[in-house]
Amino acid sequence: MPILSEEMKKMVGKQLPFLATADENGVPKVGPKGSLHVLDDSHLLYFEHTFRHAYHNLRQNNYAAVAVADREAQKGFRFEGTARIYENDSVSKKYLPPKIFDRFPRAAVVIIDVEHIFKLDNTLEAGTQIS
Repeated sequence: MPILSEEMKKMVGKQLPFLATADENGVPKVGPKGSLHVLDDSHLLYFEHTFRHAYHNLRQNNYAAVAVADREAQKGFRFEGTARIYENDSVSKKYLPPKIFDRFPRAAVVIIDVEHIFKLDNTLEAGTQIS
């Protein structure tokens, strides 16, 4: 499993990540995930609370990609891997902030096992697999 570098972790924490999924027909959906953050050196985590496209797609096909980029620096990364959804269990209770239920009646945790990392730099190395 690849290890996220400090640069990658900082970028995920500072920039707005976008999650890409595909439905059962292969139709892609991409959307921002403001709650997405680094869980540890090999995992990303976000709070699922809309239970719409991404949730539906991950139930059908648990492979996901997360893209994050620094527009000014014209650098970025794409993280690909398997997503697992946790709802009403010990994992979701461990990671969900209680305040989330003030805004949303239902919430889950999605953890993505990062299996591949690619560069999204504005150079000839764009799309190069890092690990």
